[in-house]
Amino acid sequence: MKKAREIEEIIHFVRSHPESTVSRRIYRETLGAAPAQINSAVLQQVREKLEIADEFTIEGYNYLIQ
Repeated sequence: MKKAREIEEIIHFVRSHPESTVSRRIYRETLGAAPAQINSAVLQQVREKLEIADEFTIEGYNYLIQ
């Protein structure tokens, strides 16, 4: 449950701040590159990658968005 809540917080942040340095870092690390345009498909890809990420990665991203 904690992981799902943390993933939602990350997705909310990148949706609200798509061009921030932190968001671009999350895109690069999860997708391999920062996309030119952020849309629901990109956010879904990020969500899928985060769901299989380890807990340290999720905690790290949550630390960055705080």
